[in-house]
Amino acid sequence: MAYRTMKSIFHERKVPLEDELARRLALPETIPLGFALEEDELFFTMASDVYQLLLEAARLDKEIAVLTRSLSQRALQQYRESLLIDEIVLTNDIEGIYSTRKEIYEVMESLKRNCGKGRFLGLVRKYTMLSSQQEIPLSTCEDIRALYDELVLDEVAREKTGNRPDGRIFRAGKVNIYDGGGKAIHSGVYPEKRIVELLEKSLTVLNRPSIETLVRVALFHFLFGYIHPFYDGNGRLNRFISSYVIAKDFEPIVGLCLSSAIQRNIGKYYKAYTSSENPLNRGDLTPFVIEFCKIAIQAMKTIRDSLAERQKRLLDAETFLRTTLASKDSHLTMMANEIASATMFSTYGSSPYQLGELFGVTRQTVYSRIEPLKELGIIMQSKVGRRTYYTIKLDALADCADGTS
Repeated sequence: MAYRTMKSIFHERKVPLEDELARRLALPETIPLGFALEEDELFFTMASDVYQLLLEAARLDKEIAVLTRSLSQRALQQYRESLLIDEIVLTNDIEGIYSTRKEIYEVMESLKRNCGKGRFLGLVRKYTMLSSQQEIPLSTCEDIRALYDELVLDEVAREKTGNRPDGRIFRAGKVNIYDGGGKAIHSGVYPEKRIVELLEKSLTVLNRPSIETLVRVALFHFLFGYIHPFYDGNGRLNRFISSYVIAKDFEPIVGLCLSSAIQRNIGKYYKAYTSSENPLNRGDLTPFVIEFCKIAIQAMKTIRDSLAERQKRLLDAETFLRTTLASKDSHLTMMANEIASATMFSTYGSSPYQLGELFGVTRQTVYSRIEPLKELGIIMQSKVGRRTYYTIKLDALADCADGTS
C-alpha cells in the first residue's frame, strides 16, 4: 500500500490524527530529525516505498556505471559537458531566468582557456567542480554563504541590487515565495537568527551518514527551500547542493540531470512541498522524501536510456564508416570516427581546432582530411557563432542501421 499523508487520513476521518501521529512516531523505522519548523517535531519514516525507491536507485546507478565505463574518456567528458550545459540552462529556466546552451558553452570554453568570463560564470565554474568531483565544504552556514557568493550572487545582484544578502550571513528582512499566478504560498523563516539556527540543524541532517544519501538530500532539499535563507537564488543553490551530494555518492553524471527531472515534474515537486508544509501532516517529511526520490530516479533513467541509445548509434556510425572508408587513408577513418563520437556525445560536434589539437596536426591538415568526407556526403558543417563544427549525417547512420547503405 502506498504511503499515506497525515492530511489524507485526517480528511477521511477514519483515524484520529493524534493517534496516527503517535503510531508513526512509535515505529522502529521512524527517524526523528531532532527539531521543529513550527510546532511539530520533524521526522521521516523508512517506509517500504522509500526502500523500494532506494533499491531502484542503486540498480540504476550500477547500470549507468557499466555504460559509462564502456565509453572512451573523451566521449565521457564530452557527454558530461553536454549534460552540464543543459543542467545550467534548466536550473535557470525553473527560476524564470533566460540563458542559452551557446552562452553556457562559451563560458565553459573560456574556463578551459583560463580566462573565465561571461554571465553565469560562477554557476558554470561550480558545476564544473561537481562534474570533476572536487570537494566543496557544506558543514556550516558560512560554507553556504560562500557557495552562494560564488554560485549566484553576481547574477542576483545584476537582476536586482536590493536582493543582495543584507544580514550577517543571510537576509535580514522577510521574504515571500509566490506561485506562477503571483499568489504568496510560503513565507521564509525570519529573523536571521532563526535562519541560522534551522540551517545549522539542516546541515547536520545533510551530513548524517546513518541516513541514506538520497533520503538526506531530499530532507535537506525540503528544509533549505522552507528556510529560504536568501532573497533570491535559493532554488539554484538548493538544486546545486542536491546535485553535488548525489554526484559524490552515485555516478558523477547522475548529479547533472536533476534540474531537467524537476522541470518535467514541476507540478508534483511543488505539490510535495505544499503537502509536507501543511499543518495537518504534523512534521512528517516522508511524502516529500518519496517524491524527491522518484524525481532523482527519473533523472537516472533518462541518463541510462540516453547513454544506451547514443552508444548504439555510435556503433552504427563506426560500422558505416568502416565500410564506407575501407579503401581510404587510416587517418581519415580515425578523424571520421572522432567526429562520429562527438556527434553522439558532445554539444555541437568537433571543431577544426579540437580535431587539430587531438591529432597533433594543423588546421589546414584538418581541412584537407575533411574534404573527402564532405565529398562522400558523410559529414555536415555548421556554425555556432564564428566557430565551425563538424557532425556525422544522422540520416546516413539511419540508412546503415536499416541495412540500406
